[in-house]
Amino acid sequence: MQQSNITEYVKTVCEQVRWKKAHDLISEEIKDHIVDQKNAFINSGLDDKTATEKAIIEMGDPVLIGTEFDRSYRPKVEWSIVILTCIMVFMGFLVRYFVIYNSAENINISISKDILSIIIGFAFMTTAYFLDFTIIGKHPKKIFFGLIVLVIVTFTNNNPYFSPTTFSFILLFFPTIFAGIIHKMRNKSYLGIIQMGIFFFIPAVICLNARTISSIIIYSISCLMLLTAAILNGWVNVKKSNALSLVYGVVALVSTTSMLVIISTRSYMFHRLQGAFNPSLEPQTSGWLTIFVRNRISGAKLFGQGSLGEYAGVTLPSKHSDLLLTYLIHKVGWVSFIVVTMIVIIFIIRLFKLCKKQKSVLAKLVSTSILITFTMQVFVYVIYNLGFQLLSPLTLPFFSYGSASIVINMILIGILLSVFNTGDLYYDDKPKHALNKNKLFEYSEGKITIDLNTKLKKNLEVNNEQ
Repeated sequence: MQQSNITEYVKTVCEQVRWKKAHDLISEEIKDHIVDQKNAFINSGLDDKTATEKAIIEMGDPVLIGTEFDRSYRPKVEWSIVILTCIMVFMGFLVRYFVIYNSAENINISISKDILSIIIGFAFMTTAYFLDFTIIGKHPKKIFFGLIVLVIVTFTNNNPYFSPTTFSFILLFFPTIFAGIIHKMRNKSYLGIIQMGIFFFIPAVICLNARTISSIIIYSISCLMLLTAAILNGWVNVKKSNALSLVYGVVALVSTTSMLVIISTRSYMFHRLQGAFNPSLEPQTSGWLTIFVRNRISGAKLFGQGSLGEYAGVTLPSKHSDLLLTYLIHKVGWVSFIVVTMIVIIFIIRLFKLCKKQKSVLAKLVSTSILITFTMQVFVYVIYNLGFQLLSPLTLPFFSYGSASIVINMILIGILLSVFNTGDLYYDDKPKHALNKNKLFEYSEGKITIDLNTKLKKNLEVNNEQ
């Protein structure tokens, strides 16, 4: 009977709160404080029934309490990320249209397909935003093996929307899923690290079948950074130095062996290495494009079209996709490079600040994984377009042409928005630990105090001013 009275009180409070995702958190908070108050009354000599009734009465009017919670707990759309994403998508479309308009030769770009990709991308981004990102922490293994199946299907299917090219972009999801794997296995000892290693190497082995090794590099570095962060933050129950030695020892051994095997079985990789570091050694083959790009870069001006030099009459390949920045630098001037990279850098810095604010391990891991994945794509793309072409770029997110790259990066942004929206409601341990930090309720000497120095006070002040 006493329990039903508490349940009824909590239900009435939650009925006033429109954001249903906050109900569990609020219910836990109120129940804890009623029970604490009830126990205090019992210790002072009251029976269980009387103590419960008195504790509920001292909590106050449930409608008033619920109304205040409703003002404090509301979905928060991170509009800065939404606006910056829209700016990049819109600018990317204009830049691609600019390339088509100024190209004498026929470029394999479909404007209608490009627009459709953007619409689909926004639809998926919105869907990912409304989905609960904590599913990544609850079911990482199921999602992991589901993605493995999807990767195998895309690698073997000839459908243009599910081609081997798409395969490389689907791999961008794996660092985020690996974040869920780390969260699931946190606080484990060496066995946990070994299990994480197995989940790390499965996609890496599959990546060996990708057309470029960029996917392997981006995936491996992203996961390695997440695992390093987990170890340094003490989320693995192993001495930090031992854990780091184990992880990096195995990675160094496997990566060195793999590199030797790849170079020995794929001779073009050796020539490509030569072409990247010293293109003059391969001027007619792997070094030609590097020399060509550096020629265009060296002839660029701050404003306006640069000089063509000895490559006058030679068309820049892949200027709508892999070499879009090189084309803009040559055609419009360095000012275009500055504008595009500044917007992307502002976006990355904003993401970094928001990731740092996340309190739970899962929210921090998921948001950081997407931040690293996004930043790695940009880094590989920019250095390639500036003339260091060791790795083929995947994409400059939202700018270079490609349906799969636009849709998949927008899904990742949608997951990020979900983290920023509900991350404060998720706690890795018992919710009351984190809630007590808010000190919305304080119990002392048989009295419950509602601390209006919290957000509730701000809301009350705003209402009073109105």
